[in-house]
Amino acid sequence: MSEATLRCENCRPGGARLRHVTATLFILAVPVTACQPVPMLPRAPGSDDAPFLSLTLLRTVAMTTDAEGGSARPEVVAAPNRVFVVYLGNIGSGNGRRFNVKIFDANLNNVIASRTILETTAEYGGPTDIRVASDGQYLYAFYETFKPTSQTTATTYLWGAKYTLDDSFERVAYTPEPIASSKPASELQDGGETLDDPAPLVGTTSVFVVTRLKYSIAMAGRTVYRIREFSKDNLTPLSEVDLDLSDAVDGRARVTSLLSIDNSIFIALATTVSDQAVNENNDDGALSDIVLIRMRPDWTFDPQKDVQTISAEPNDSYKQSVGSPPSGRHRAWIKIFDRDFNLVHQEEVLSVVWGPGGGEIRPSLELIGDRILSGQSKGLGIGRGNAEIYVYEINRR
Repeated sequence: MSEATLRCENCRPGGARLRHVTATLFILAVPVTACQPVPMLPRAPGSDDAPFLSLTLLRTVAMTTDAEGGSARPEVVAAPNRVFVVYLGNIGSGNGRRFNVKIFDANLNNVIASRTILETTAEYGGPTDIRVASDGQYLYAFYETFKPTSQTTATTYLWGAKYTLDDSFERVAYTPEPIASSKPASELQDGGETLDDPAPLVGTTSVFVVTRLKYSIAMAGRTVYRIREFSKDNLTPLSEVDLDLSDAVDGRARVTSLLSIDNSIFIALATTVSDQAVNENNDDGALSDIVLIRMRPDWTFDPQKDVQTISAEPNDSYKQSVGSPPSGRHRAWIKIFDRDFNLVHQEEVLSVVWGPGGGEIRPSLELIGDRILSGQSKGLGIGRGNAEIYVYEINRR
């Protein structure tokens, strides 16, 4: 169509995260091995249009210790005087994984409160992937749980919840039954829905969650996302529609991020750019670029005007990994663009071996004043490691 209509396991690499930095700037957090693009936040009111010159790494903050069971997949939301980090905890225990939250002061110097928000259950299995978004008053979380049904099969479930952004972190709404159920990607046929890494979007009166339909990762594969809309008040389901972006990008839908700015919806996602050595069993199994699409509130866009390539390094997968196991590398980048999507600055956050003994990268991104908070998984493999928050200072002209 010419006008398109519109985060099993605990330490998988994630993709780029986008934030809108100001009316003039976007920031993209890109794991160069997993692709989860995310638009960044615009500059603070009153700042000039001069580009960022550099970033300074101030510190890193570990979410857990080995004695606490390790952690992965940190999601960060900043609020006045507080920083909230939701993460997958106790990752070394296959039957004891849980989603936790830690609430920090604004400088991440002190933990104000912490609690478990979801534990493994016999009925629906254990937590795997969680993604969050905020409207400044509430945090909206969408997450997957994973229940093995045999040694080779499993059922996955999609859920949603809403929490207050205060020290109580009270759950004020949730989906009492699963939003959807499915199977892991390895068990799905073409058109099957994958529920891992569900992408949230907060609108004016609604909140959305975006999942993916499985097709070939080769260039001829369809790119289809499933969009579900809920009431912001109580998470009552409102609508469901499939968004086919095959006219704009190539290959199966992979992990994505979305942002609503100035009456537009931005979605960052991968597009396959070569059929050389395609591996259908892995979302990293094709050379890919990352594109940003600007859509109208009705999820339509002009493929000629509203599609912009924002990351196109040679020989990279959609997660921006380079090479291949065991000699390749996963790399995490922060990239800053001006309003015309010209690259202003880029910074490599993390680089680890892609293969046995290497690490996992799964970034998240948040802006608070002149600081960027980038969450990173830091495991040396599935079920190992302690997630960290990288705190950067933005040095302006």
